[in-house]
Parts: sequence; structure tokens; C-alpha cells
Amino acid sequence: MSTPSLTESLLADPQIANLYLRATQSQFLVLGGQGRLSRDALSAWLSQDRLYALAYVRFIGGLISRVNFPTQLDAKGTSATLQWRILTLLQGCLAGIMKELQFFEETAGSYDLDLAAIGPGERVFTPNTTTQGYIDLFDSFTARSGHGQEEARTLFDGLVVLWATEQAYLAAWTYAEGYGSQATDSDLGKDFDGGALRKHFIPNWTSQPFRDFVREIRDCLDAYAQNLTGEDNADARFVTAAAMTKRVFVLEEGFWPVVGEEEEIA
Repeated sequence: MSTPSLTESLLADPQIANLYLRATQSQFLVLGGQGRLSRDALSAWLSQDRLYALAYVRFIGGLISRVNFPTQLDAKGTSATLQWRILTLLQGCLAGIMKELQFFEETAGSYDLDLAAIGPGERVFTPNTTTQGYIDLFDSFTARSGHGQEEARTLFDGLVVLWATEQAYLAAWTYAEGYGSQATDSDLGKDFDGGALRKHFIPNWTSQPFRDFVREIRDCLDAYAQNLTGEDNADARFVTAAAMTKRVFVLEEGFWPVVGEEEEIA
């Protein structure tokens, strides 16, 4: 029997598995998959997701700065090859998030969605508590944090965070997709948001290219962990990864707005 990879071990951990379930299955996602989220509800969430995406740009920049490139021109072997593979992955992350931000603006414009929607009880547009938690986590990998945390954060830590957030995002929207799998084009035209989620956003976030992207993050993380971790420190690495994963999944659960019966009214 082969030894489970790091990501397999993380998702098999009972506490993490419970957090993962809560982070990827919510009433917001159910209603979104059914086309029963209003424009206001979608705008409130999407505007926060855009702030997340902007912080993600800085986060990826921080990870790129941690890639340890081989200095010799003829450097070969697993470690050197993996560093270049990780750089390619992170380059793809930057290209993808820039495309995503443009996608947000174009789709929001087409469906009259507000990307600066003010949340309940707020007077100005600002990150909510959960979004700020994500921003703080991402910025802890950059000099922007201002607390010296960026020096303590490692590439390993960052790859765990990257995998956890993208894996949860894919699983969440795949869950939502399941609630609208039988929808026809006629049904989509009756969606409370005009069809923005089910015509554009959900197909984008459950597409094969996105699945391949998340798989590559997983594979890079597992390979990096295997390359980095010897028998003596395997347990310590798992503890570090588990703590990071739990933090992300808690944030992800809080990222989905609490919705009730009122959101089921167009």
C-alpha cells in the first residue's frame, strides 16, 4: 500500500474533513445553484470576492519571491525541476486572477451587478470580517503585513494555503452546480440574478481548465512536501499544514453569506 500524499492525509483528518464539508456546502450555494439568489445577494458576495482576488495578487507575488531557483545552469534533479514547475504554476495563478478580475467586471456590467455593494449595517464599501481575514492571511506572505510575518512564512506554507483555498472554491461551486444540473436555457432566463451565476460564473468555476489548475496545485504541493520532508520532520510538517488548512476552511465557511427565505424572492 502506498503512503498517502500530504493533501490526501489532510482531507482524511476528521477535524479537517468536517471543516471542509462546512466550507463547501452552504445554503448560499444551494440557492445559487437553483438560480434563486437575487442580484443584491450576488452583488454583496461578488464584491467581497473581488477584494479577495486583489489580495490574492499580492499573495502570489509573495510566493514567487520564495521560489528557490537553482543557480547553476546545468542544475538537474527533482528539486531543481520542481522549483521551475512551481514558478510556472504561480505564473499561471497571476495570469488567471488577472483574467478573473476582468471577467468579474464584464459579467457584472452585463447583469447590473454592483462590485462595490455595501454590506448590511455598513455605510461605506469595505472588506467584511471574513474577507479581511483572508486579506490578512495573504498579506502575511508579503512585506505589506508590516509585522515581520513575511519572513517566517515559507513557500511550503503558501502552497498549502493556495491549495486549500482553490480546492474549497472548486468543491463549493461543484456542489452548487449539482442543484441546477437539470436546468434548461429557458430556466436560466428566469433566474433571479438574470442568469449571471448559472450561465457564466458557475461554468467558469467548475470548468475542466479550472479543475486541471487545482490538480496541478495539489500535485506541486504533494511533490514539494515529499521533497522537503524527511522521516524526522514529517509529523511537524503535517501539523503546520493542518493548521493552515483549518484556518483557510474556517475562512471559506464564513465567506458564504448567510441567506434565508428572503433571498428566495426575486
